[in-house]
Parts: sequence; structure tokens; C-alpha cells
Amino acid sequence: MNKFLLLSCGIFLFGCTTTDQVIERKSYHSWENDIGYSQVVKANNTLYISGITSEESTFENQLDDIYNTIKKILTDYNVGTNAIVKEVIFTTDIEKLKASNTTRKAHFSDRYPASSWVEVKRLWSKSHLLEIEVVVALP
Repeated sequence: MNKFLLLSCGIFLFGCTTTDQVIERKSYHSWENDIGYSQVVKANNTLYISGITSEESTFENQLDDIYNTIKKILTDYNVGTNAIVKEVIFTTDIEKLKASNTTRKAHFSDRYPASSWVEVKRLWSKSHLLEIEVVVALP
């Protein structure tokens, strides 16, 4: 009897799943297709924003510019930085990132995402000191 009940529940649950997931992709620059990626991918209520970089000259200016770019993307989806649930920051100088954490935190309203900070040898361009990617939970 228990095996029959378990099998019936499994068949029922399998029948309730759907593979009709809608995935939307959005590019903000023409060169994204040249390289082979989308800046933003939306799957159900989750937004994945590819690593954002900046051409600003200083570390703090790049940090501010990147978060401002992320905020502009978030406005396209009617959310703010409070919707960011995960961020990964790649940097060529982890000590500068630690020293600039006040600048980073200013872009959040005391609701910080899960976060990973990773020091790397270099990024796409030698002028890039930071690259930030985020995952966003949409309402």
C-alpha cells in the first residue's frame, strides 16, 4: 500500500511540473552579441545581470559607476537594490575593495545581499579594476 501511495504521489507531482519556462534575454550594447552573452537574463522571477565593469579612472569611481549602471538596469524592471539577493564582485585589488566598502554599502539601504568578493589577476580590459554581477529576485 505504501509503495502504491508513494508511486501515485510521484506521478501526480511529475504531472504538475512544467517546462514552459519563459526566458528573456536583454542586451544593452551591440558588442554583447559579438562577444556572445546577454547583459540580462530573466527566468521566471529571477534576474541575472552579467558582470558590469566601468571605464572610470579610479577604483571608487568605478565602484560607483558600476552600481549606478546596475541601478539603471533595475529600474527597467521596477525594482531597486533591495531586490538584489546575491552579488559577486571580482577585483584586481581586494584591499582597495575592503577600503571602499563604505562606498559600496551606500548603494544599499541596510539590506545587503549575499556576497562573494574574489581577487583575480585581471579582468576583460586591463583598465577594469572591478566587475560586479548580481542576481535579483523580482516581485
